[in-house]
Amino acid sequence: MNKKRFIGVSIGLFILGLVWTILTPMLFAAAQADIGRTAPHPGFIAPDFSLQTPQGETLSLADNRGQPSLVFLWASWCTVCKAAMPGLQSTYEDFAPLGFELFAINTTFQDSLPTAMDYYQAQGYTYPMLLDRDGAVSQDYQMRAIPTSVLVGRDGEVLDVIIGAGVSEGYLRARLNDLYPEGD
Repeated sequence: MNKKRFIGVSIGLFILGLVWTILTPMLFAAAQADIGRTAPHPGFIAPDFSLQTPQGETLSLADNRGQPSLVFLWASWCTVCKAAMPGLQSTYEDFAPLGFELFAINTTFQDSLPTAMDYYQAQGYTYPMLLDRDGAVSQDYQMRAIPTSVLVGRDGEVLDVIIGAGVSEGYLRARLNDLYPEGD
């Protein structure tokens, strides 16, 4: 390829890329649904929610204001979720008497409720299982991967957001030990 032709093709590709960059937001506005909303991240207030348990009891994040909470978005088909849940149970048993709450929010809109309930009950988990039937809470938390975990402080502020396998028993215990010094 000669030099003039190479420069011409390069300029053409540059112009095409520039036009695409300018026109994409106009042509695909529907894909921009979350513009103006930010995902929960440290230092901001966690989005409140009110969800039902499979038994019909309604729980909300605001009800636990004044105590730390973990919002854990999960699905029964998620092996990473299942691997994390026993450690969450152990930690919950130790810190629930101090006021800590763990909200295990099943992403029911993309899961099988009977399968999720069977798994949850078979494991003997005692922390609340909540149902995100329409995906509204998952959307409020801008969940992009499962599991998504959000550690919320006593004042409702997001302390940490953990995507995927990062929420382990050791991590959670260390953070809660910091939040409950001397077991208060």
